[in-house]
Amino acid sequence: MGTYLGIGNGIKATALAVSFGVASLAAIDMGVHADDTIVIGYGAAVTGELAPYDSPDGVRCQVERMNEEGGILGHKIELVIRDMKSDSSLSGTVAQELLDLDAVVLLGPPTDDTIIPMAMLAQPRNVATLSVGGTQPAFPVAAPDNGYLVPYGDNASAAAAAEFAYENGARSVVLLISHDVGSYSLLTPEYFAQAFERLGGKVLGRINYNSGLADYTPQITEIKAMDEQPDIIFGGMIVPEAGVFPRQLAAAGLDIPVYGTDGHDDPGVLEIAGDAASLIRFTTHGFPAEGSALKSFYDDCEARGYTVQNIFFGLGGEAMVVVKAAIEAAGSVDPAAINAAMKEIENLQGVTTDSITYSGQGGIPLKNMTMIEIVDGAFTPAKQVLPGFVPSP
Repeated sequence: MGTYLGIGNGIKATALAVSFGVASLAAIDMGVHADDTIVIGYGAAVTGELAPYDSPDGVRCQVERMNEEGGILGHKIELVIRDMKSDSSLSGTVAQELLDLDAVVLLGPPTDDTIIPMAMLAQPRNVATLSVGGTQPAFPVAAPDNGYLVPYGDNASAAAAAEFAYENGARSVVLLISHDVGSYSLLTPEYFAQAFERLGGKVLGRINYNSGLADYTPQITEIKAMDEQPDIIFGGMIVPEAGVFPRQLAAAGLDIPVYGTDGHDDPGVLEIAGDAASLIRFTTHGFPAEGSALKSFYDDCEARGYTVQNIFFGLGGEAMVVVKAAIEAAGSVDPAAINAAMKEIENLQGVTTDSITYSGQGGIPLKNMTMIEIVDGAFTPAKQVLPGFVPSP
């Protein structure tokens, strides 16, 4: 494995002081299979276009580690993964299958259109549903009773990028807008615009594009023809366009920084963008510095035979830290108690960050974020950002 991202200072999932008290033996036994295991269901994008932004292996590795340490409440964790194939029409089918296997928590894929059907099916059973890699605030807004993001929200990461760009002298921006990657590619640029304009920046225009193309000449031609050239370009891009667009931009003679969020957080973007990778700046979940919890997690998982591809591997591990904390806080594997306890999590030590808070956040955790630049062909942390203003989802 070459380059990957993430940061943190520990992986302690301590029980939280919430108002459930000590659960009865009967309550603890709810959700425990005859073989003394707790079932966690994961409707994952194992295959398809969303696969790089989901991480069944990160979850698997963390479950393996937790089971070696005694599991949760003395019960082993049984992780059941089903491939929803990056297809929103299959996510509901997969969720129902996992619920029928008595999963007490559901983990799910990284876009709002794929995770919302899972949460809707799980809601009548009060089963908490967590998007392992999804950052779209639309999900917990649509599923307020049982929907949670494991990562930060796009509204926060876009605001962090806007603050960083403005601090570095940017005063004008062109937004790239796409309808192809759920609300990530459609709304993230608008969150950036709100934060950037609040700081004093100006939006010069909005340009539509399609995800996954090999040629962005029309969009670049439109930018080149503008009367006023933007200081920066911002888009909710993913690979391959996260690398293709800056490469073609540079080839057209436009030396304009391209900002984004964690859709750029894939080592493949370095090879795709080539020398133009130096134009890229983006918000992500952290960085694996020596001595950090994420670096330790990556190293341990790689020693176990796993391949760490990107930050989403770390978020997979973090998802299970959140699940374990909620179950231990509830003192029970009753889904309703777990769901209620999850809403009260505060200052939890994570894998990618040193503090995770769900209390009062509406299912979107409050976290520190890391701004990344690409220096000498390598992802390089530039600044930790907790923005002063975050647009409402």
